[in-house]
Amino acid sequence: MLDGRVYAMAGGTFNHAIICGNTLAAAKAALRGKECRACNSELRVKIASNGQEVYPDALIFCTPARFVGKGDSTLLTPKVVFEVLSETTEKYDRTGKFNLYKTIDTFEEYVLIEQDRIYIDHFWKKGDDWLHRSYAQRNDMLKLHSVGVEIGLDEIYDELELPESLFGFAPVTERE
Repeated sequence: MLDGRVYAMAGGTFNHAIICGNTLAAAKAALRGKECRACNSELRVKIASNGQEVYPDALIFCTPARFVGKGDSTLLTPKVVFEVLSETTEKYDRTGKFNLYKTIDTFEEYVLIEQDRIYIDHFWKKGDDWLHRSYAQRNDMLKLHSVGVEIGLDEIYDELELPESLFGFAPVTERE
């Protein structure tokens, strides 16, 4: 529910499911031996600034983690959030949801993954600014600065036959 409206979120496409699973598996493998953990969309995140609760497609949090109350089903301290974009959620994921995540002190990186082509937008916090880089080639490496790991796009898009770009080239941009 968002602003009093109910949105059906369960039951994505085949590509969405594969990408979510691959992203989680790659993140878990990359984090092995570190103080951080990767979780799937079953772990709820509470936005303390407005009380809203959301379910990212995957996330990374580090110790010490904080949860709502005595349980461990609602996380307050995500560090990296992954969202797999769909036609119905893309605009909200890129704007409203991103702005909500930015109100969380521990939140440092946002990864938006397209499901119909190989394309990822990666945002990370540096001081008071948010930097951006786009990835569009299967052999690119997504560098998660805040947790010190890299994940290959070939791992995220494993099992899927997708174009590397809509225009026959693979632009990579980085902005400060």
